[in-house]
Amino acid sequence: MRIIEGAATSNTALTTGYIAATVTLLGLVVGSFLNVVIYRLPRGESLARPGSHCPVCGNAVRWYDNVPVLSFIWLRGRCRDCGTGISLRYPLVEALTGGLFLGAFLVYGSQWRTLEIVVFFAALVAVTFIDIDHRIIPDKIVLPGAAAGIVASVLLAPERWWHYVVAGLGAAGFLFALGMLWPGGMGFGDVKLALLMGVVLGAGVIVALFVSFLAGGLIGGALLIGGVKKRSDKIPFGPYLSLGAVVAALSGEAILDWYLRLF
Repeated sequence: MRIIEGAATSNTALTTGYIAATVTLLGLVVGSFLNVVIYRLPRGESLARPGSHCPVCGNAVRWYDNVPVLSFIWLRGRCRDCGTGISLRYPLVEALTGGLFLGAFLVYGSQWRTLEIVVFFAALVAVTFIDIDHRIIPDKIVLPGAAAGIVASVLLAPERWWHYVVAGLGAAGFLFALGMLWPGGMGFGDVKLALLMGVVLGAGVIVALFVSFLAGGLIGGALLIGGVKKRSDKIPFGPYLSLGAVVAALSGEAILDWYLRLF
């Protein structure tokens, strides 16, 4: 009996490992596509045409040079044709997305909620880097994402659907109020991103906002003290909201439970 139970446990572990590896590889591929989204969407360019190409020499990237992360290593970070350096951001975005997909699977396992979270994470990665580059959070990402998020939440938790609606409206309303009280400190893009966060995370959005403001205060303060930024400089808040959302998605319930036990 113990031999049979041991074999069953081993097979389960192997299956879980295969799924985890597949999810990670999927994340790497999605990350490669997100690099296209991050570069082209703010510029109003097509995400489909033309195919991947060097922005300097214009030559198309060969399929075997388009393998996430590995191609960057093989090519030593340079274009095969003209030798122009390739930004380190490309493999970082791919690796980050792969890691986030793996994290979602490890937390949620093989269930539909995992699919919702990985799509959410993909949107957050795109939003983060677009906000860093252009100081905008595209409606084309957050508004369809919010609509899809509320539909998914209703289907996955029909008895608690209103929790997600209230969380989305509450988070968006909170940032909107801050924007009114502190003009220029919070943009409407941040408000819409908070809406997306709420309809996906539910009550966990409380944790997300807390982490966002904590990280923003600490990192922003460090940048000011270090002279990297001035008080007059605008610092994009989208990356901090995304960081808070990831923390909440992966461990928000545990953090809320811990906090409530204190009282």
